[in-house]
Amino acid sequence: MKPRLLDLFCGAGGCTKGYQRAGFHVTGVDVEPQPNYCGDEFHQADALTFPLEGYDVIHASPPCQAHSTIGKQVRGRFSHIEHPDLVAPTRQLLDATGLSYVIENVPGAPLLRPVTICGSSLGLDVRRHRIFETNWSLMAPPCAHGWQTPRFRSLDQRRGPKSVVPVHGSSQLASVVGVHGHINYAGEQELRKRAMDIDWMSAYELTQAIPPVYTELIGHQLQAHLQTEVAAA
Repeated sequence: MKPRLLDLFCGAGGCTKGYQRAGFHVTGVDVEPQPNYCGDEFHQADALTFPLEGYDVIHASPPCQAHSTIGKQVRGRFSHIEHPDLVAPTRQLLDATGLSYVIENVPGAPLLRPVTICGSSLGLDVRRHRIFETNWSLMAPPCAHGWQTPRFRSLDQRRGPKSVVPVHGSSQLASVVGVHGHINYAGEQELRKRAMDIDWMSAYELTQAIPPVYTELIGHQLQAHLQTEVAAA
């Protein structure tokens, strides 16, 4: 039987899909309805109060608005908007289970000894840096931004020369596909889907997701870790 993985704060299932590819049976939990969720089971519930018994491993992606660059910009313009930091209570919850776990968030979130995964190191046309905390040993390849040459239409010309370079004077090209904000031109949604390797989400859901290949990489290492635990028992 496949190991059972619980995906808390699952959204439409970017993380879920990667774990499925790595051989897990995945149950998703989210406080919002997720009609496009791709996992094996789904429960609409509060992730911090959902029963955790009966699973072999837990992944959690607590909301990142408290730590994201965009979130900070929003709070600067609208000071009344506050986003709770759920990283610490999530970690406390997972620690108490005694299970192997993964916590995912954006750079700057208060994760412990996090490992960074970048789309450039996995052959994607996005960078989309995300950090992962585990209570087991996780490894990931370093960023490989060098091969991502300017070839995509830029969405945000304020992001600077690292991702955008001048072309023919006033026009600009980006080295990666921008997967943020609203759709700007015909065909952009399909470009975003290909860049993220996600074909089942809405435009908004895609902006909130991470590429499945991230958790596929993690999932294969997690399978080996679980097998080692079983052998040592």
